[in-house]
Amino acid sequence: MRYVTAVAKLTVLTATLLATSARADESGTALVVARAQAMKMGAERGAAVREARAPAAASAPLREAAGAFLPYAPKIMLFGGRREGAFGAGPELGGSVTQDLSLHGLGGARRESAEAVDTATRPNVDRARLESAAHALVAWADLLETQELLQLRTAARIDAEEIARVAQARVTRGVAMPIEASLAEAEVGAALLAERDAEGALVGARATLAFALGLPPAGPPPGSPTLIAVGALGGDDALAPSPPRREHPAEAAARSQVALAQADAKLARAQASPPLSVGFNAAREGTGEKFLTGVVTFPLPLLDPTRFDAARQQANVLTAEARARRVRDELARDGALAAHERTHTREVCDTLRTRVLEPLRETVRLARAGYQAGTQDATSLLLLRQRLVSAEEQLRHARGEVTRADIRHALARGTLLEEGT
Repeated sequence: MRYVTAVAKLTVLTATLLATSARADESGTALVVARAQAMKMGAERGAAVREARAPAAASAPLREAAGAFLPYAPKIMLFGGRREGAFGAGPELGGSVTQDLSLHGLGGARRESAEAVDTATRPNVDRARLESAAHALVAWADLLETQELLQLRTAARIDAEEIARVAQARVTRGVAMPIEASLAEAEVGAALLAERDAEGALVGARATLAFALGLPPAGPPPGSPTLIAVGALGGDDALAPSPPRREHPAEAAARSQVALAQADAKLARAQASPPLSVGFNAAREGTGEKFLTGVVTFPLPLLDPTRFDAARQQANVLTAEARARRVRDELARDGALAAHERTHTREVCDTLRTRVLEPLRETVRLARAGYQAGTQDATSLLLLRQRLVSAEEQLRHARGEVTRADIRHALARGTLLEEGT
């Protein structure tokens, strides 16, 4: 069948172009992205990864500040004047030095908070790397599917042009009505429009993949490489996934946020608690007498000034705990759905290939033979051909769904980076 032959020729041509692009990659005109490369670049350069790594720059200064010997700065008060009285007159000078001390372990609370920030950064980075790798792989699969769709529609346009040529020849010989040629030309126009639509989708798919890989998100600037995805969609190489992780990175990140909220609640209570003050007073009175006294100031336990801050921080703790439970529930749901989706998408793909495409290809072959023999008009051939092109596109999409289902399954299990899908 000429349509299938055209698809095969375009596939060979595309492989040649990809090889040429791979060689051109060295000169900066193309960037050929395979599955493993997309996953690696997404995990290392994704926007979410850069965001998750940002707090790491403050970890060392935070730990250093939290380890300060005194959580409060000492205070000094000075006074001066002149005393006039019955017992003498003269200048009067004095001052006091006090140091606040926390009654609720402010220094320890600061150190725990700093440690919680540092601890929360690592699982957040792991979660971001996993999700960014999945986003990059999905974008890679979308680009690969769009490339195949463009190949398919180009082949359909070439096939439509061939039918239009035959129809025009039949009309010229007087064995067909002029409407056949007009109908065939309209089919060429529809095929050309579909090809242009696929070209537009290709630009969008490349921009999405570029952003997922950490490349300029606004589209390729002049002189930047053109992204080309290489690989195969709908493979069965991931049918035996790795065992699930003992703790999913998203669950670990949510748990670390609970610990961070608890540390912040303890810190807020320690900061809001009034401190104990110790120090001394020294003065020279106007009469010439001098004195030195010690001072201890402590809060009276008549009310709790930390109640508001403690309640506000406790709300954050409860929110973090609820979010952690939601993450666990969502992971369980996503895992169950992804396991079903892996099987379902393969069944759809097999049904399309064996129960739809194979009979349609044979039907179109027979219709084309009848048209060329003059026993069938162009209308039925063009209608059957439209159904075949639609089924071919459905198969490409189904194969892409198989690949995306494998990616989502590995993401839900937390094993995407280990499996290398």
